[in-house]
Amino acid sequence: MPEGDIVELVRRIVGFNKKTNEWYYRFSDHEHYWKVYQGIVDEAVAPAKDIIHLGCGPLWFGKVATVPLDGKTIYAVDPDEAALARNPAPHHICAYGESIPLPDGCADVIAADHLLEHLEKPEAVLHEAHRLLRPGGRFVFTAPNLLSYSGLATHLTPHWFHTFYMGLLRSSAGSSNPKPYPTYFRMNTLWTVERIAKETGFRVDKLRTGVDHPSYTVLFPGVHQALMALHLVLDKVEVLAPFRITLTGSLVRE
Repeated sequence: MPEGDIVELVRRIVGFNKKTNEWYYRFSDHEHYWKVYQGIVDEAVAPAKDIIHLGCGPLWFGKVATVPLDGKTIYAVDPDEAALARNPAPHHICAYGESIPLPDGCADVIAADHLLEHLEKPEAVLHEAHRLLRPGGRFVFTAPNLLSYSGLATHLTPHWFHTFYMGLLRSSAGSSNPKPYPTYFRMNTLWTVERIAKETGFRVDKLRTGVDHPSYTVLFPGVHQALMALHLVLDKVEVLAPFRITLTGSLVRE
């Protein structure tokens, strides 16, 4: 089969599976995890003046927060210079989260969306966040849950497979995004978040797990629908909350 026909077939399969995602939202009981995260971000950002968007890549913080950002200082921080260059934030800092060249107590909020799983030394990043935040400041985040089936699958498969498979997904979507970053999952369960927060001078204010539609099975009809049924079970059965797909939370700097 010619390559163009293969790509078209993949796109049709993906399109069909994505349409079935509507069934998940028709029957689910909980709000989408990203909406939950945006609510937590907005609550923290509304009274804030100085905000650090940590590990932001090219994503403008105005796509995360829904409250007005007029008069607020936004620092986009990421070690990937090329990704950072595409971020429209007014202040760019090319740095890793363990060492950010900003003064002590300079921020009210640090937001980290889909970053925790990529941290090799999360304790060091949280210590640095504690240094940068003013007392009462907030570290808000959303990330994959290691104890979910998708978190375990991601953690246990080699990085080359992530690169290959994400390449297929992005190709089917017409995306030219860069390769995925390595993952470590060292602060990606309810218990590790609570432990590391306590060790680094934070108090857990909000911490919850969430579910959305399956993302990584859109190439596989049947499998995608079966996992959607599993997601609905995870959504509805509270005893399974520790095994839901995402972690979202807010830590207060003490």
